[in-house]
Amino acid sequence: MAGQMKLNTLCYGWLLGTLFCIPGILLAQDEPATSAVVTGDSTPVGESAVSSEAKESETGGNKDKQNQKKAEEEAQQEAARNWIVSPYQMRVWMTVDSSPQLQALNLDVVQRSVNAKVDNWVGSAWDMQFEKAPRKIYTDILYNFDDVGILDIAALYEPLPIRKEAKVRAVQYGKKESQEEVVKTDEAKDTKPRFPVEQQQLIRPNILRELDKIYAVSLQYQAGTYELKVTEFDVNARVRALAASRSFRSLETLPLQIFSCLKEVFSPVAEIDYNGVTDGKIARIKVRAAAMVADVEAGSPIMMQKGDVLRPVVRKNDRNTQAPEYDGVIEVTWTYVFINELAIQDDTDLGVKRSNGSGKGHVISTFTMLRNPIAARRNTLQNKYGLLVRPVRESSLLKIEANDRENYTLQGYNVYAKSPKVDPDAEGDTPTVLIGQTDWRGAIEVRQDLFSNQGSTKLVVIYIRNGQEVLARLPIVPGYRAIEQIKLRNDDYRLQYEAFFVGFQNSILDYTVQQAVYKIRIEHHINKDEEEKSRQLLEELRTVPSAVALNDILTSKEATLQDDPNIDLKTKSKIERDFKKTRDLINEYLQGNGVEGNLLVRMEAAVKAKFGDPPAAE
Repeated sequence: MAGQMKLNTLCYGWLLGTLFCIPGILLAQDEPATSAVVTGDSTPVGESAVSSEAKESETGGNKDKQNQKKAEEEAQQEAARNWIVSPYQMRVWMTVDSSPQLQALNLDVVQRSVNAKVDNWVGSAWDMQFEKAPRKIYTDILYNFDDVGILDIAALYEPLPIRKEAKVRAVQYGKKESQEEVVKTDEAKDTKPRFPVEQQQLIRPNILRELDKIYAVSLQYQAGTYELKVTEFDVNARVRALAASRSFRSLETLPLQIFSCLKEVFSPVAEIDYNGVTDGKIARIKVRAAAMVADVEAGSPIMMQKGDVLRPVVRKNDRNTQAPEYDGVIEVTWTYVFINELAIQDDTDLGVKRSNGSGKGHVISTFTMLRNPIAARRNTLQNKYGLLVRPVRESSLLKIEANDRENYTLQGYNVYAKSPKVDPDAEGDTPTVLIGQTDWRGAIEVRQDLFSNQGSTKLVVIYIRNGQEVLARLPIVPGYRAIEQIKLRNDDYRLQYEAFFVGFQNSILDYTVQQAVYKIRIEHHINKDEEEKSRQLLEELRTVPSAVALNDILTSKEATLQDDPNIDLKTKSKIERDFKKTRDLINEYLQGNGVEGNLLVRMEAAVKAKFGDPPAAE
């Protein structure tokens, strides 16, 4: 009975499978055979699909490029908008030593107190947060405060930049080096370095892309006194700005001391748009967080004013990392941007004056526009920033040294100062005043009170002159740096020859006047038939040096110039021009070396024609 049931089950299964498979077989047989046939006027299905896909991919590629370009433009516009309307993003990195007096310090309380003072001072234009400095740089900030740079901070978040020459060398010789590695023996391959190579471990996320300023704070307790140091790092320009320090005895005043240092070191920043070839000497600026200022006339510390001075910084970014490339941050020396125009609008609803942060500034530099880094043409990988200059002293010491000799100061050089125009459309020119002469150190003090018509930042243009030669034109903000040091070519040798030429040319003038006087007097006595006086004056005329004698002196002096190894070729060429100028004066005023133009020869002929030969001496 059981066997019969199994047989019946198998039969029913076979019947059901047959019933379900027959419709599929019939449908497959009913498909047209012409589906795989290609006519002469038709395109194969495979080729049509490929061509349509190629067209779609090409159209899609163009659309992607357009969308990418549009996205980049929108990103730039958004970044420009955020640059003006968003507040400064600040971080205060606190470091505290392990003294027992500082163990009970509550950083949260300090932060709340400092933020309250900042809000009263700058309003909502600062978004500032306190935090402990990263562990890798904590000790350096605390104990090696003066040596910490922006590169030390950047190395925490970004890969170390590689020198361009190293990249090119790696590409050019990569194949050759790989072939040499194959030839190495197994023993050499198995050799391990004595100490393992330390890999750079980066902190994530990279906060440098979001921040504007980082303030490093070092607090130590030494012999009953709290020592506080604060310095500013500008993340956009990637430079270390000013530093401030305080000494105090009560820890309760710490928030006030930190706030005082922040006020001293804070440097507003602006974007600079400038091309020295097309823009001449006028640069366009855009002030950071300018729209956050409620009233420009209220004197906000983040707002720049007409007459302020910016020091430019050029930042060149790497294409891949968008971080500064190797040696990609250039602090442009002896160059400033003098703001002489700032866009301000009246807000009639609130009765205040607002600004969109745009303005113009005059670029004042010692360099020509073709050699100045800030004058380079616009580039998407290059950013130009300007940091507001805030003088913290009453004066600066200008020191001048020779660039061809070690520790050789240039003494006795005249130093002049001139003020740039606050209003470029104003008529007339600003006066030039003599400050004085450099002392035995080659130094001279430049004070802020040279010109009374300037604002809080007093930019002056210094002219250094030695004799009749202007050696340098230097823009300086007195009080910004304690010492302004410049190396110039040693002009002492040229000055020695210049003194010789000035005295020699005065002698030429004196001899010319003497000859003219003798000529008039001799002709006067000839007309009066006074032979004795005429011959006496003729003898005195012979004592006046002639053009031949003066040219001989110049030739002898010029020979010493050629034999002097201390004088460079540029200075020699200037001195040789003075020799030629002096010879031209001799030939012009002393009637040259010819017999016909020689005054002595003509006077001798006139006396002889009137009185004959002189009587023979007995």
